[in-house]
Amino acid sequence: MALHSLCNSLSLRIASSSRKWIGDAKSLRKSSQSVAIKPSRLQARAEYAGYTSPQSTTTLRTNGTQGARRVFVNYTFYKTRGAMSMKPVKPVFKLLDTGNAVLDREGSLFLEFAPPVAQRQYDWNSKQIFALSVMELGTLVGLAPGESCEFYHDPNMGKSDAGKIRKSLKVNPMKDEDGYYFNLSVVNKQENLDERVNIALTRAEYSVMRSSINYIIPYLMGWHVFVDPSTVDDFLADDEPVGSMTTKNEWDK
Repeated sequence: MALHSLCNSLSLRIASSSRKWIGDAKSLRKSSQSVAIKPSRLQARAEYAGYTSPQSTTTLRTNGTQGARRVFVNYTFYKTRGAMSMKPVKPVFKLLDTGNAVLDREGSLFLEFAPPVAQRQYDWNSKQIFALSVMELGTLVGLAPGESCEFYHDPNMGKSDAGKIRKSLKVNPMKDEDGYYFNLSVVNKQENLDERVNIALTRAEYSVMRSSINYIIPYLMGWHVFVDPSTVDDFLADDEPVGSMTTKNEWDK
């Protein structure tokens, strides 16, 4: 009889402990479900290493601490007669009253030319800029062996001041077809300016340039935003930081 009572007592204690453990487990599960990690947004600004220049801003999504970082984005060919740097400029979208977004301005690729001041040293404060559009980039990378191309830019095209300020970029193949000459001419009659820069790229250097352009063209067209619409806020005109680089910067120099 005593043994039977002892067994009943133990059974009751085990059942009570089991109910308490199950309740604690359910509570813990609910608590863990209520915790959500929200990704923060990290701003990254691109600049050319070696001198301060306005650039496009890219938003990085991360689970880390919020903060701003600058990403240095460019590729430069250093030559005896000067240096030529490639620098992408992001596209810009705008919001409609419906809340939808449309492409407002395609991106471009800046070619920046700097004269030499000493061996392996260049004066980037005296740089000249030539902004290549998407179609101009297509012409450049589509050159067949032995072909050449030429681009003309005039901010006053169609106006009475047309021709007073103009830039031209000629790309000619070397005689042995082992590379290309990039000849930039800048004329500003208002400032009595006539500058010329000649940069020679080897076949390997031009291959790097062409591969880079082929990669960046869809991004300059804004197609990456079409694929991932959640990134459109990073490319809105209203969100451009002060001093951001645009195609208008081509005429700063």
